[in-house]
Amino acid sequence: MTSRYSSNIHQRDLRTQLFSSANGITRGPIRSQSPYDKPVQQTSKENESFLSSLESQNNEELDSMAQKVSMIKDLGIKMGVEINKSVKLNDNLNETFEKGKVTLKNTYNKMVVMSERAGISCKYWFIVFFIVFLWFFYVWIT
Repeated sequence: MTSRYSSNIHQRDLRTQLFSSANGITRGPIRSQSPYDKPVQQTSKENESFLSSLESQNNEELDSMAQKVSMIKDLGIKMGVEINKSVKLNDNLNETFEKGKVTLKNTYNKMVVMSERAGISCKYWFIVFFIVFLWFFYVWIT
């Protein structure tokens, strides 16, 4: 029975050739032979500068995040103001349309009463208004 890795031996050789230069020195990252080997100890000065750079990077990230959160908060506030304005505008439009509906209804009722008093039916008044509209439309087109 053959191993499933036996056919890939040539690929391993290609990978080692990839990371080695012409004189046999490897170009890849330097790694320890065992994961249990202790890493090289840094001096306290190097360690302090490394921690300082990490802290400054962290502060920069916090500042940028704070700016982004502030921008989102401002956007939310502006959206709330616009929503409140549109709700008020919608309420005003509803009131205006209700008033217009009542006015049109009263006008129509008064026109019906007027046509009954004059002895001419409402149909004839509509025909007269339609003829006047057609005349104005014809003049407007030409």
